[in-house]
Amino acid sequence: MSKWTGGFEFLMAMQEIRLDSTQYPLAGGRPSTGRLSSGVFGSTARRSGHSIAGTAAPQSRLHAALIFLFLMLLGIPWVIHIGSVRMSPYRILLCLAFLPCFVWWVRGKAGGIKAADIAVVSFSSWIGLSLVSTAGPGGLQSAGITMLETLTPYLLARCCIRGASDFRLFSKALFYLVMLMLPLIAIETLTGWKATLRLFAVFLPTYGDVVMPQRVGLWRAQGAFDHPILLGLVCSTAFSLAYLVVGYGRTLFRKGLLAAIVAMAVTCALSSGPILGVLLQCLLIGWKRVADKVGLRVVWIVTIAVLLSAQLVCWITNRSLLDVTISRLTFDPLSYWFRNIIWQYGWLSALNHPWFGVGLGEWERPSWMPGSIDNVWLYFAVKHGLPALALLGASFAFCLATVGWKQGLDRRHREYRCAYLVSIISCMLVGLTVHFWDGAYVLLMFLLGSGLWIADVEPASADVEQPLRTRLRTGYRTSGGARRPVNPPAR
Repeated sequence: MSKWTGGFEFLMAMQEIRLDSTQYPLAGGRPSTGRLSSGVFGSTARRSGHSIAGTAAPQSRLHAALIFLFLMLLGIPWVIHIGSVRMSPYRILLCLAFLPCFVWWVRGKAGGIKAADIAVVSFSSWIGLSLVSTAGPGGLQSAGITMLETLTPYLLARCCIRGASDFRLFSKALFYLVMLMLPLIAIETLTGWKATLRLFAVFLPTYGDVVMPQRVGLWRAQGAFDHPILLGLVCSTAFSLAYLVVGYGRTLFRKGLLAAIVAMAVTCALSSGPILGVLLQCLLIGWKRVADKVGLRVVWIVTIAVLLSAQLVCWITNRSLLDVTISRLTFDPLSYWFRNIIWQYGWLSALNHPWFGVGLGEWERPSWMPGSIDNVWLYFAVKHGLPALALLGASFAFCLATVGWKQGLDRRHREYRCAYLVSIISCMLVGLTVHFWDGAYVLLMFLLGSGLWIADVEPASADVEQPLRTRLRTGYRTSGGARRPVNPPAR
């Protein structure tokens, strides 16, 4: 028996999701076959028949609604002033969701408390402490907003994304956001007219226009965000999720079409960092595909050999590998050299203020340098001290380790894990060249918490492939608890 989630007919119509009533225990349905049909471009994927904690459809209508509503609000550029506080639709949702999500997390509704959770809570708390310590009572407002945008989206993802279908719903909603924005940002790229901001400004004030010089004869689209870089970052986050999660079970052409839509949206921002992020995700996905075919050890040996060879050439030419790579892949090579100068002065400022940073104050730099720090890692070190940098790094490291070391996953979960890991690694590396703030930062923290459900998945009893080396040695592969010949005899 199919059930539609009330109030979200548009979402379900686009997804064409038909969920069995057993997936919604609150609705009082009876058990059924566990079939899941979905697809923007029409395809069907089936869950494996075994019982796994991470394979259920969205736990409740409330969780599905929160996931969808949160992502859609990111694409609304309204600016709402409440007193001296600048609010936006997604900030209002975060204010309303903080207490319930925190209670759910404490009560174990998001699974067991993990090391990554402690690291994120500690990171958020240290930010608040640093702002109050450096700015006194005047820093309370900034501390509250920053802690809200750091902790709440992470907990929201931890509580609402508890299975593979939840993760798929998140990926689809993010893809739909990018797809809906694409026509307007394409107009902006071609004409320079801020189509998205003008449309929403009919009702309420929006972000101010950011007019930047053309690149390759096109305008940099700002979309629904405060800066073109943020548009690129938000869209690039959806690339591997669209290809591996939304496109799971579909033909290569359809998966490529989904990824191409995201890539076009990223290109409209004409920002080097997000475009490099998409290229990096393609490289990582290809790396994994090769590793699945020939073995992880072989690919690692080849990868390390190539990197060492490239580094040797750079030593001979007296240039670093990072300098050679990024300086040739950016729209403006001078921007990379300027980021090097920011790194030098920013790191000196972080060393001069190692504990709490400069807070809301100015960091030490020449008078001709702007105050922006185009490096998310350096930003937190300068503004909130070296402990903030260490805790942020620990948050990412714990998430990657917790999910990456999970064993006994079936094929679907392995693909979803790959999408999560690739997205996180891409954001970490792109963050060396850009800063995440506002909607992009909130989405980053949501993404960070969106994959930890994989650690709670019970070992699969089917579709778990043995490594290639083992299959070649034994002549059998194990799947579904049975031994099957790798090359069965012809009948």
